[in-house]
Amino acid sequence: MYKAITEDDRRQAIIQKMIFQEIRRLDQSALMSLLKNKEGRWFLMRMLDATGINSNSFTGNSTTFFNEGKRQVGLELLSRISELGIDAVKLKQKAELEYIEHQLRARELAVEHTENQEGSK
Repeated sequence: MYKAITEDDRRQAIIQKMIFQEIRRLDQSALMSLLKNKEGRWFLMRMLDATGINSNSFTGNSTTFFNEGKRQVGLELLSRISELGIDAVKLKQKAELEYIEHQLRARELAVEHTENQEGSK
């Protein structure tokens, strides 16, 4: 079906495009700020973990759909980081390394605590 483009339609399309561009700019700025900040990188990794991005989502029942929905959010976030360019990807990798180091330290502390508890008995 043919739709005539009136001046009002054209104006509305321009406004919507400008709004979309501004939202995208703000999203990109916010994400880069998050990546440049140690606490922001920590939060990013916690959220990616919560999405199950590195986990198997298949359960054999309808929970799979729920898991895949969460996983899709993580994939979208990773895609948006990649769109920011090489500096953002490097910061994401830094976040991953910091997160792994934190997990290793936490594991070491847990083992030490357990050994101290067992030794004091």
